[in-house]
This record gives sequence, C-alpha cells and structure tokens, in this order.
Amino acid sequence: MVAYTKKRVLLLLTGGTIAGNVAKSDAIKYDTPEPDDFLSIVNDSIRIFKRNWAIEMESKIVELFNVDSSDMQPSNWTLLVEKIVEFYDDFDAFIILHGTNTMGYTGAALSFALENINKPVILTGAQVPLGYLGSDATTNLVNSLRLAVWWYHPIKGVMCVFGSKIISGTRIKKGTDFDYDPFKSFITGTLGDIGRFIRIYEPALDKHNSYLSKAAPLATLAKDLSVKKDFDTSEIASLTEFPGMSVNLFQSLVEHDHIKAFIFRSFGAGDPSSHLFPAFEYLKAKKIPIVVTTQAPNGVASFQVNAWGKALKDGDLAIPAYDMSIESITAKLSRLISQRCTYEEIKQKMLEDLHGEIYIENELI
Repeated sequence: MVAYTKKRVLLLLTGGTIAGNVAKSDAIKYDTPEPDDFLSIVNDSIRIFKRNWAIEMESKIVELFNVDSSDMQPSNWTLLVEKIVEFYDDFDAFIILHGTNTMGYTGAALSFALENINKPVILTGAQVPLGYLGSDATTNLVNSLRLAVWWYHPIKGVMCVFGSKIISGTRIKKGTDFDYDPFKSFITGTLGDIGRFIRIYEPALDKHNSYLSKAAPLATLAKDLSVKKDFDTSEIASLTEFPGMSVNLFQSLVEHDHIKAFIFRSFGAGDPSSHLFPAFEYLKAKKIPIVVTTQAPNGVASFQVNAWGKALKDGDLAIPAYDMSIESITAKLSRLISQRCTYEEIKQKMLEDLHGEIYIENELI
C-alpha cells in the first residue's frame, strides 16, 4: 500500500491580470474568472500529484480582495499578512494570486513582515488572464503548486514563481508587459528555474532560508511567528533626478506635505548633481532620511565611484541603497516609518541585510 504525504495549500486571490482585471476589448470576448475556476485547476493537479509524487493535497481558496495590482495599498499587504497568520496552523503552504504591476512591492513587504516563517508563501499571476487564448495562468498556478509541495529541497519563505523563474521575495523585478517570463531577480541570481523539471540553485536557496531565523527561531506554529505587519508609505516621497531639478523641491515637500523620508533615484552609482547638495544638507539638519539609489537598470548606488557620491558619504548626507531594488527600498523604509524609528535608527537599519535585499561591498579603486 502506498503511503501518501498530506499537504494542505491555501490560495489567496487578490485580483490582477490573472483574475481578469485588464482593459476590455470588443475584439476579445471572455468570461471573468471566478474563484472556482482556479480551484478546478488545482483539483486537476491534485490527481497528478497523488499518482506521481504520492502527495495527497488538500486545498482551499479565499478571495481576499479583487483589485488591479496598480491599486495595491499597504493596507492590502497588512491584510495578506494577517490572513497568512490566521491560517498558518491549518496549511503547509500559501499561494497568492496577484497582479504583476506591484508584485515586487508585495513580495518585499511580505518578506519583511513574516520574519521567521517556516512555510512557503508563493506569489504568482499571469500576463494573459485565465479564459483568454494564450493565457499563462494555468501554467503559473500549477508550477506554484509544484514548488509549494516540493519535498526535495527546503522551500520556505516568500518567493515568486512566474514563467520559468523562482525568485526571492525581495528581488522580484518586472521587466516587460509582453513576455511570458516578465520577471527577473534584481541584480542577484534566481533561486531556481521551473519547467519540465524543477532546478534549484542550492547555495542561493540556502542563503534565502538563512535569513528566516535571524529575528527568531523558525515558526512551527502561528504563536511563534515574528510579524511586522504595518507599513506607512504616506510620508515617503519617491523622486527621480533630472538635469536642472529644483533644489527647493525637497524643502517644499517637507514643509507643505509633511514628508518624513525620501527615496531618490540619482545618476551613476548614486551621484547627484552638486547643485542639489543644499537640499541634502537641509534634510540632514531636519533629521529626514533620504535613500539614494541609481537610475541605471542594473546599477549599484555605493557612493564609492564618483566624486559627488563620495561627497554624500563623507558628509553623511544620505543612505546608499547599494543593490536594493526600488520595491525593497520602499517596503523596508515604510516599515521602519510605521515603527516610528528615529533618524539614526533608519540610517542603521536600512543598511542591514534582513532578507537578502542588500549586498554591501567595499570597492577598491
């Protein structure tokens, strides 16, 4: 008699393209998918898992909310965290069906919120809605199920399964609206690939898993979870530098809009124009943190390459983002603001590698 391994998987539906939140077209007719449509895909897979992997899977789907992912708010991140905590003792894995536009932000937020989770939380979605010709929804959902119950490697923590990629939650970066493989792992390599076979890169997965016991021992039960579920983006201004940018903009946002922190996409390796330095001096005097990243798609804001970046470092005028994505910067900074961290605490904690979001390397020139 075959001994079956029991696995319980919870699907959380949040909306997005996979759920049909796309621009309507007279040329394409389709029915908006219902939760039961996703459950039928899961049920078809259950029989295959039982026959081929000796896994007896139970599943449940909860429609948590249904929004276009462009409308995703920090309150939605908090609700997702709360639902995972609520069902933590009842399920072995969690799959979040999510839109692609803000999947990187949600992946980062959940990574920082669920500090010591000992189960997989897998984000997935689709480039083409379920029910459209050419939809990738079924493939992405089935591949997420495959990884959720995968037994050969210790799969845990927040990650994305989309197309052929398995990506850590703090490194999810959308690169295109067209391809079936729209996501890449920002700067670093993926955790693995998924196609006919699952190929896990063990050093990358080991490193990913190592962060999950930094704050507290891995959580067996919900009562053991270390959770930081609140985020506040309302007091953050995220700006992109351009030649001739007004130096007065920063002070205006602080005095009139009560901005408490800045994210600044600068040039080069974090090298702003020198005419903006009075603004950096003003922010330092006001104890308002500013995190400087780069506009270069694969750049690293180290403050160690060019003169003006080094001047920021020497004057302690800004926080270098190094290789953090804009998604991780935003989620991390908003979490610290929600905790009412001081200026000095934010400067320190933004440079702590919490979940593989930042790698600091001293460059020698």
